[in-house]
Amino acid sequence: MTEILKLLKELDETRGDEVESWFAGRRKESAPFIYNSVDLRHSGCRLVPVDTNLYPAGFNNLSPRARARASRFLTRFLEDNHPSVKKVLIVPENHTRNLGYLENLATLLDLFEGAGMDVKLGSLIAQPGEPVLVESMSGRKLTEYPLKRDGSTLLLEDGFTPDAIVLNNDLTAGSPEILEGISQLLLPPASMGWWRRRKTVHFAAYRTLVEDFCSTFDMDPWLLSAEFHACGRVDFKESAGLDCLAKGIDKVLSSVREKYKQYGVKEEPYVFIKADSGTYGMGIMTVRSADEIMELNKKNRNKMQVIKEGARVSEVIIQEGVPTIDTVDGKPAEPMVYMIDGIPIGGMFRVNGDRDAFGNLNAAGMEFTGMCDEVEDDTCAELKAVEDCHFRAYGIVAAIAALATAREDYENILPMKACN
Repeated sequence: MTEILKLLKELDETRGDEVESWFAGRRKESAPFIYNSVDLRHSGCRLVPVDTNLYPAGFNNLSPRARARASRFLTRFLEDNHPSVKKVLIVPENHTRNLGYLENLATLLDLFEGAGMDVKLGSLIAQPGEPVLVESMSGRKLTEYPLKRDGSTLLLEDGFTPDAIVLNNDLTAGSPEILEGISQLLLPPASMGWWRRRKTVHFAAYRTLVEDFCSTFDMDPWLLSAEFHACGRVDFKESAGLDCLAKGIDKVLSSVREKYKQYGVKEEPYVFIKADSGTYGMGIMTVRSADEIMELNKKNRNKMQVIKEGARVSEVIIQEGVPTIDTVDGKPAEPMVYMIDGIPIGGMFRVNGDRDAFGNLNAAGMEFTGMCDEVEDDTCAELKAVEDCHFRAYGIVAAIAALATAREDYENILPMKACN
């Protein structure tokens, strides 16, 4: 067992009640969203979140016990917070040809049905009178119905009127007009879509929380967090703002080198340059020096310019790269933890044999494999990925990240200025 996993396991075993009390107190201050997932990187001495998703896909990759747990916690979340909700409409991404994503939708339907809900799918791209008929990876036939408005009420053409709309679409391209001003509950809110949300804001909120956690439990926050820097506006196509970006890279690398020296880490530090908004592994590059960003060729600048659904990249985050020591069948892997109401319910490993331990694994060639999800009185799922169960350690870090999403403040941030 690595240093950080041993440290978190000992904390859970010796001060578990205090840990639960800390989380309970912070949940009262800002309640987590209905669901999310957190991508982690585990380097041996550290376990850090590198991305937190509010509209997660991949529920189909969870173990049967994790799915059952998800339905239980969905039931509790709705009963405790929204007891009048009986009908749920899921609004998905527009990935009608992505069989894995469609399997995720089939699983989400099962989870909400397991929570006692009457649930259907409503499509943002279906035309009036023309439902989208799709088939998932396992052959499950799904129908995504066209949406319509009756005043401030969102409903389906067949008259199905939901009490709550659950978004499984990250809204990278913007908040759809049809969702604006609706009277029903929207979970999570459209205002938290990637059209508005920023990674830099999330990790600033996470940093505050993790410093609080580590102060309470006598740990160095660096062990549970990655260094990052928010740049101003950049234009990769025109090479505008790259000098400022280079300065930010130097700043992060310098800070990481000091921590490496403190902990005796021999590797050379590196950083990821990521679009500040968006996911799906797009708008990401790895650099080991500021010189690399100043020498970008046209092809690489173009790759950084546009992400999902053609959204333009104008703001980036410089995030410390944390190499992974986790492997599955000799391939680099990283833990992914899924949560309902901020509570870890299961997870998986993202595996990518086309990448190395330093790279972005959320890229072509990735696959998913099981994770031990031992919690409560369950036993570990049948696995080939890990020898021991580290889910509770993963869950501590992921749960802090889930809390941070509820503390992201977009009402009081100033417009991003040009990076110069």
